[in-house]
Amino acid sequence: MKHYTLSHCAGDKTIDSVHRKQIADAISSVVIKVGPRAAPKIRTQLISNLKALGWSGEVSVSENSDMTITSTKSDIGLCLQTGNMSRIYADLMKLQAMYLNNHIKAAAIILPSQEAAKLLGDNIAQAKRLERELAIFKKAYHVPTIVYALEA
Repeated sequence: MKHYTLSHCAGDKTIDSVHRKQIADAISSVVIKVGPRAAPKIRTQLISNLKALGWSGEVSVSENSDMTITSTKSDIGLCLQTGNMSRIYADLMKLQAMYLNNHIKAAAIILPSQEAAKLLGDNIAQAKRLERELAIFKKAYHVPTIVYALEA
């Protein structure tokens, strides 16, 4: 699967090239075609690809919490969002909390591009909207982040 990236708060300078390449390789290895009801399959394959590269499974945001993010590796938090756009805000809050608590030093967010989101379903999280809203919330969400946008 093809993708493009966006950097927020110097995420591209904070996340080293090895980890950026691992995430890019995990995305490139996804062979599921983007379309209706494909999101769970894409998610499963992408998580499997990341785990094969040494990324963890789900990680709790804090002790005694059921809130999780998708994965971590070497102080980098990763959220994969292929669901409803409203869920991305929870992901941002979780990553910001982990950053402020010194659990991560940077973040990666993987979600569909605007075009891919339209093919996956209604009101699916998408990169173009996230990019606009990260600019608005720059003072509230200031985790160095790379956004990986999955293309159709």
